[in-house]
Parts: sequence; structure tokens; C-alpha cells
Amino acid sequence: MAKNLIIGTAGHIDHGKTTLIGALTGEDTDRLKEEKQRGISIELGFSELMYDDGVQLGIIDVPGHEKFIKNMLAGAGGVDIALLVVDADEGVMAQTKEHLAILDLLDIKRGIVALTKIDKVEEDWLELVVEDTKDRLAGTFLEGEEIIPVSGVENTGIEKLKEKIHEIAIGIEEKDTDDNVYYPIDRVFTLSGHGTVITGTLVSGKISVEDRLTIYPQKKEVRVRSLQVHNKKVNEVTPGNRVGINVAGVDKEEIDRGDVLATSNSLEPTEFIDGRLNLLENSPMILNHGDRIRFHIGAREVIGRVYMIEKEQLLPGENGLVQFRLEENVVGRFKENFVIRRYSPMVTIGGGTIVDNNPPYRKKLDKKAQKELEIKEKGNKEERVALELELHKENTLNKKELSKKTNISIVNIEKLLKKLQDKNKIIEFTNGNVKTYLHNKVFNNLVEEIIELLTNYHQKYSLRIGYPKEELRKTISVDLNKKEFDQLVLNLQNQNQIKTKGSKLALKDFEIKYNSKQKKIKDHILKIFKDNFMPPTADEISEQISDEFGSEDQIYEVFQAIINEGLLKKIGHNLYFYRETVKKAENLLVDYLKENNSIELSEFRDLLESSRKYTLPLLEYFDQKDYLKREGDKRKLDKKD
Repeated sequence: MAKNLIIGTAGHIDHGKTTLIGALTGEDTDRLKEEKQRGISIELGFSELMYDDGVQLGIIDVPGHEKFIKNMLAGAGGVDIALLVVDADEGVMAQTKEHLAILDLLDIKRGIVALTKIDKVEEDWLELVVEDTKDRLAGTFLEGEEIIPVSGVENTGIEKLKEKIHEIAIGIEEKDTDDNVYYPIDRVFTLSGHGTVITGTLVSGKISVEDRLTIYPQKKEVRVRSLQVHNKKVNEVTPGNRVGINVAGVDKEEIDRGDVLATSNSLEPTEFIDGRLNLLENSPMILNHGDRIRFHIGAREVIGRVYMIEKEQLLPGENGLVQFRLEENVVGRFKENFVIRRYSPMVTIGGGTIVDNNPPYRKKLDKKAQKELEIKEKGNKEERVALELELHKENTLNKKELSKKTNISIVNIEKLLKKLQDKNKIIEFTNGNVKTYLHNKVFNNLVEEIIELLTNYHQKYSLRIGYPKEELRKTISVDLNKKEFDQLVLNLQNQNQIKTKGSKLALKDFEIKYNSKQKKIKDHILKIFKDNFMPPTADEISEQISDEFGSEDQIYEVFQAIINEGLLKKIGHNLYFYRETVKKAENLLVDYLKENNSIELSEFRDLLESSRKYTLPLLEYFDQKDYLKREGDKRKLDKKD
């Protein structure tokens, strides 16, 4: 299988980067008329270097002139191997140093130093330049890397340089194709007969023809019409490839350089970025809370301010956690590298990595935020998913939401969730085809909250059978939907912590118990209702006996408890009869019908010595009985075979 990597040049203007690439690949990467006329690179140039064993390197030739540092930053973001170019005649110069600092800030791990134009210098001078260059590289990621003298004009040292590039490339790990697609766009144009074309380096994921992806930050969905790598059409591309993509569904004017093509719903545009910022040792300024800067990520430059989370200020050579508040929306990935430049005059002052790509507003020297970000920064993918769930206490999260928050692909999120479940670190809820998750700590806190709410409810309403289920669902601090809450309730039932009765929830050991005063109220109410075919309503009872027993609320509670016990039966709207009284009325009705063929409402009313208000609901209640049948206004016994 082919191994695809990106090699990027860096170095001072006119130190021979473009000529060197021409010698390596046989291609001229200067493509603009102005570049040809001025003899310098303004925009990014691209070429390829291929080896017989399948190693393929896309080469990005970045401009060296100070005015084009922004374009250099655009090209350096996806680089795996840096090729630092130093003119043997001039040695390390101003832009060489700044390019080297940028490559260091972008956390590029491996590189090579090519000492160019050796055909123009004497051997003694070359040796001095080699030693001087080694000294200048001390303390950088290129310290100890081989310095290879070359001449692009005479083709000297080119093969050795190719061999060294190949050696380094073999040692670099393969990239994960299961990650989300992340493709920063560094160029956009239209091609006659094809429409909109974008170019960039595929940093992660895999893109195939006909894939539907999204351009951020504008969240514009597009379809991949065709793919081209090194001037050849392909059906699929993997990370490490320079690729041109013909996209449908978007016009050139709708895309800006610095936008990102990515898996749909994998990113969230934001004006806030939290990161670990490293200030260069030779930074010309101390960075203070609120300082204005130029924030570079991928091919995008945005003006913003930096706010301190960890330290009062950053001195040259120091690092700290900060929040960037930007003037435009951007997108970024966890651990993606950024560079900052002074607002004016423009000079590189530092850079670092993203720790949170869509954070909330942070306060100055926020200790809680500092602790959270330190865990995110140091944690592996599994720990990051667990932390995201632990921090997210308001509601459950599904795998798509977790993917967006962590920048981990759905495929990998599923694997990580399975691991966390196996370790009992998370709780899974099932909502039809969608599964949602809570961290075990959040779940346990929620259970404690529910137990406390039920305990308090039982203390306040000792005669009620339980907390109304739907009311409790809406009261708890975690926003669970009905299916999630039902699953939680079932879980607590299985653990013998709670019990249900109809739509009410109670602690497992809770039982209704009347205190002495409540017992007296209960006995008094039952005495009023016993053998009473014209019983009072709850309000009437409260009014009747409040002088003797006090609080109407307490009387009402006792009344409801008697109903819940089944001692009072609901016969109609706001109409209750004592259970034994209902049975007595039923016996009188049956006895009457055994002696008489039928009964009418007026006859039943006289039989009970009551009124229509009470006897009609009773008759309608008895209508539901199997032994009774109704013919017009008459009721008869239903004589069955």
C-alpha cells in the first residue's frame, strides 16, 4: 500500500528552494507570471517525489519573503517532513530563523537541512557554513539532523538528499483513515467545464468520489465530483496527499482560502479557541491579558485577542493556557497547531496547539478551566471522551455529539464508548435506534439527587403514595427525555432503591403512616362518610372540620390519603363515597331488582333517600357491572344462561 506524506520547504528568500525542488522532481513549482518575472515564490507551489516502494511525497514549496509569511503558514500546516533550505554562500538569515521558529511551533517532528548553491562557494567556506548552521539549529527540532550540501544547478548531492528523505519517510507512522475528514483549503478556483475546484492537503480521514462533506465555517454541504492527486484522477484519497477536489453544490465565491472541508457535523464554527501557547524565546514582546494578535490556523489568518487562563502574562520562552477571542468564526481540531503573530509590526511571536476547539467564555485565571484543559491536553482519546461526558452534566450525549466535541470520528467514538462501558465508566440509554450516554459520576450524582428529592417529598407529603413521575423528570438537574427517564427508573427499581405505583414514584421502604392527629382526622372523615348517600366534597369536608382540626391543607392531605387507600371510591366528578356505603347501595339495588322487574332513577333515589345529584352517578357507576343491563330509563338484572 502506498505511503503518502507531505514535505514542505522553508527558508530565506532566494536561497534556492524552488530550484532544489526542480532538481528533486524535475518540476517548476513557480506557477504565477509574477513569480517568473520576479524570481521569487509568492504563492504555494506543489510537486511530487515518488519512490519505487510506494512511498509518495507531495512537496509544498512555500514562499520565503517576509511579506509572504502568511502563505508560508498556509503551506506548513499539513507538513510531515520539513526541508530547511540554507544558501551556502549567505548562511542562516532572518527569514530562515522565522521559518524555523514557525516549523517548531507547528510541532513538525522530522526534517532535513539542505545547504544549497555549493557550486558557488569554496570548500573551506562550506565547512564554516555547515558548522554555523549546526549551531543555529541547536535547541530546535532540527538539532542533530543531517545537513546535506547540494547544488540544484549541477545536480550535486541530490541523490543523497532523496535517500535521506526516503529514510525519514519510512520511519513516520501511517495515518488513521478512520478519523474524520479534515482538509484545510489553501486555494480555490473555477475550471471551465468542471466548476469549483479546491486544493489542499488531506490531514486526516478518507475522501471518495460522491462523498458528501461540509465546508466550514459556513457549513455548506458539497458533493465530491472528482479527485486528482499529482495530476492523476483517483477515486479515493488518504491522509498525507496533496489533492485537488472538484466539488458540486458551491460557487467559488462561497469559499475562502482557509476554509476547511470536513466530515459533516464534525466541527462547530467558533470565535473562541482554548490552547497551549508557547511564546518564542526571542519574542519582541511580553504577552499580556487582552493583547491584540494575528491568529494563524491552516491557511486562515484572523485578528483577535489573547486572554490568560493560567498566568498573568507570558514572558518570552514561557508557555501557558490561553483563550483566543477572534473577530471571525474559525474551525479547528483538537491538538491542531496554530501560530500567532504580533498585530503590528507583523512578526511571529509564538504558537501552540488547540486544547478545546469550541470552549465557553473563560474568566481570567480560571482555575476550574485550567484543571479541565490540563486533563484534555494530556489525556488519550478514551480519557477525552470520558471527560467530555463527565463535564457535560445537563443532558445525555449521543455519538455524533461526542464526535463533534472531541474531533474523534464516529467509528472511533463507537470503539471508545464500548471500552468505557466495559469499564463501567459510562451509562448507556437506548432511544429507539439512537443510543445516548452519561458519565457514571453524573449518573450517580443524579441518583443521589432523585433519592434526596423523594426523601424530601415523603417528609413533606407523608400521606401521598409518591412523587408524580413526570413532575420528577422535569425537576431533576439532568434533562432526560421520557425514554431515558423510564430506563433510569427501571434501573433504580432493579436496584431496589425505589418503587412505582401507577404514575407515582416512592422510595422502596416508604409506607404511608398517619400520626395521631392525622388518624383523628381520618376517623372523623370516615365517620361522616359512613352510610352517607349524600357525602360532602373535599372542600366541604375541610370547611366543616377545620375549626376542630386546624389547617385545611392537612385535612385535604388526609382526604387524599384515604382515597389512595381505597377507602373512598370516586363515583363522579368531585364525588366520593365510602367503600362500604357503595357496597350497601349496590346490595339495596340488587335486592330491589330481585323483587321488582326494573328500577328507574327516581325509584333508586327514594330507595337511598338521597337526591339525583348523588344517585345518578351511582347508577351510572353500577351500569358498568355485568349483572345490570339498561333499557331506556330502566335498569334490570341481566339474566344470563
